[in-house]
Amino acid sequence: MSNHVIILHLHELTLKGNNRSWFEKILIKNLSIHLKHLPYKNISIISGRILITSININLIKDYKECLSCVLGIRNFLFAIEVDLNIEKIKDKSLSLFSDINSHKTFRISSRRQNKNYKLTSQDINCIIGEYIQVNTGLKVNLTNPDIDLVIEVVNDKAFVGIEKIEAFGGLPVGTGEKALSLISSGIDSPVASFNLLKRGVKLDYIHFHSAPATSTQSIYNVESLLKVLCKYQLQCNLYLFPLLDIQNKIMDVVDSKFWILLFRRAMMKISNIIALENNYKVLVSGENIGQVASQTLSNIVAIQDASHIPIIRPLSGYNKEEIVNQAEKIGTYKISIEPYQDCCSYFVPPNPETKAKLERIRYQEQKVNLDEIIKTEILKLEKKEISLYE
Repeated sequence: MSNHVIILHLHELTLKGNNRSWFEKILIKNLSIHLKHLPYKNISIISGRILITSININLIKDYKECLSCVLGIRNFLFAIEVDLNIEKIKDKSLSLFSDINSHKTFRISSRRQNKNYKLTSQDINCIIGEYIQVNTGLKVNLTNPDIDLVIEVVNDKAFVGIEKIEAFGGLPVGTGEKALSLISSGIDSPVASFNLLKRGVKLDYIHFHSAPATSTQSIYNVESLLKVLCKYQLQCNLYLFPLLDIQNKIMDVVDSKFWILLFRRAMMKISNIIALENNYKVLVSGENIGQVASQTLSNIVAIQDASHIPIIRPLSGYNKEEIVNQAEKIGTYKISIEPYQDCCSYFVPPNPETKAKLERIRYQEQKVNLDEIIKTEILKLEKKEISLYE
């Protein structure tokens, strides 16, 4: 009976020095949690790779969906473990072509970690390639084949497979400390959040809404978005904050062109309070330079001034098309384009300020007495736990 396995190739972990084992330990822990609903025997490090043994070959689709979301992995290969004997490697390789259309092309891609094995990678390619060609009639195509048979010689075993899946790479979630992400139900902020997750950062989220002036749809959409993002980090906390009363006080006192900037400053001040209480190192924002009026450089400076901790903006230099493409790839796009009323865009004035002067914004904020208002309003904060398996 064949031992079906999965070989995972690491991404940036391979560049780590003396602390590489720490990163690998966290990645293995993440893998065990991701795979807890799927059968396997063991997860181990083997010669710079991760090996998952004794998988159920009938559940490949489920393994693929699960492992594609594990950050820190460059790619993974579904393979059969074979004794390091060229005749056995030939037989197992041929067995993978039993259902292949005779018009397909193929190549052999061998990697030899065990340099003591008598055959080089090129030798293996030639021997196995000739054997497959003679027994199947398939043509060889070295540049753009339909089938790429991968053979990895590791220690005293060979691993043979034809299904190699690309993953997102990056670093394992949990290796980059904690941050608080300001998330709306639009396209940008979930993508910005994902880009921090990919750097190993553990994220929790805060969402501002204006119910009942706006519908609660944005809350439902955000919870759906976090279910998707939890495919990559498994669990997170969501803070919900009703901003409407603060917005009304701002709109009663301040010229309309400053509304959005003061709304955003209020969000930053509230997020700072939560971050400092919960040891979040930075805030994360989906702001993209020049996309809307509040995201000019002058206005970004005016918003940043309200925060005592750094604000990371992963999408600052992205084109909108790039953001949309990534949203589609990570699975958030369809949710993000569902109708909703954003707590800021619902109150957009006809002529918003685009080049705010910081001194003037601070003066407008003092007129509202924003810090004192927030001290009272912060009691309205609500916290929820979101989990992939809820």
